[in-house]
Amino acid sequence: MKLLDTTSKSHTIWILSSLVLSYFLSGMQVSSAAGHIWIRKADTPTARQLHSSSVVDGKIYVIGGATSEPNLKTVRPVEVYDPIMDSWTQKADIPTGRGVLSTCVVDGKIHAFGGAGMDYSGLSTSEVYDPATDTWTRKADMPTPRAALSASAVNGKIYVIGGTQTLNYLAGLPTVEEYDPTTDTWTRKADLPTPRFALCTSVVDGKIYA
Repeated sequence: MKLLDTTSKSHTIWILSSLVLSYFLSGMQVSSAAGHIWIRKADTPTARQLHSSSVVDGKIYVIGGATSEPNLKTVRPVEVYDPIMDSWTQKADIPTGRGVLSTCVVDGKIHAFGGAGMDYSGLSTSEVYDPATDTWTRKADMPTPRAALSASAVNGKIYVIGGTQTLNYLAGLPTVEEYDPTTDTWTRKADLPTPRFALCTSVVDGKIYA
């Protein structure tokens, strides 16, 4: 399987009610909740797909991903979008270029987990970005290398869920591992009942929905 396969070269930004960010090629749209009207916003500086995004202090950080074919390569620039100013600012590159990664925020810092590089193999890489200092720090690797995973935080701990070990042979994983940013340690948790990759998770009342 190819990491990317898209014909679009656009890197348009839009907004949708409740903030919907496209998982593919840097597209974002916004609409008013009342009128459901889409409004064109400032284009992302770097066209990309298979990236991740997280919000800190009302600003959106777009991280990782890859370009489209035929010039396939991973994307390292981190770009932050200010919805008030409708403007983009480039920040420190993510140390490990990768696509189909997952990011999650704890205490104002963005944690980036897994993903895949140019050989399509899942990575165990864990890195954290501090917007206050614009710096990245390598953290303890995930016990299970994987891409196309999902991560959600509950009570200061991050739960990394599902994914696949390689994009060359897509097979979902049931694996759930808990990361504690305070101790920089990992703990295995109960498996996801349905193995899967490219899933999404959300937290409501301290429970994670997959």
